[in-house]
Amino acid sequence: MYSPNLIQSGALRGEDLPSSYGDWAAYARFAVTFEPREQDECGELANWALARWRRTGELPRTLEELRSCLWFEHRRWRYHGEDPDPGTLRYCAALVREMRWRI
Repeated sequence: MYSPNLIQSGALRGEDLPSSYGDWAAYARFAVTFEPREQDECGELANWALARWRRTGELPRTLEELRSCLWFEHRRWRYHGEDPDPGTLRYCAALVREMRWRI
């Protein structure tokens, strides 16, 4: 399910972002407004970023990387056919908060 309304990162505005206290549906709706350039490599980045965040609390530094990670989380949990666990929701909220700083 891809959005017909992709938002380029350079055109992203604060009002385009879901609340960092949002629910999974809000994160998923926003995630599909992005399509990573390197989808095959996106999983590697996203898995590395999630593991790093769990260890250190650090997130990727660019808007493209942050959006790629959220896009991949949407894809990961859609594949599982269930809503993400509370830890993943906190991670997604952290990604959105960091995006606010980057736009």
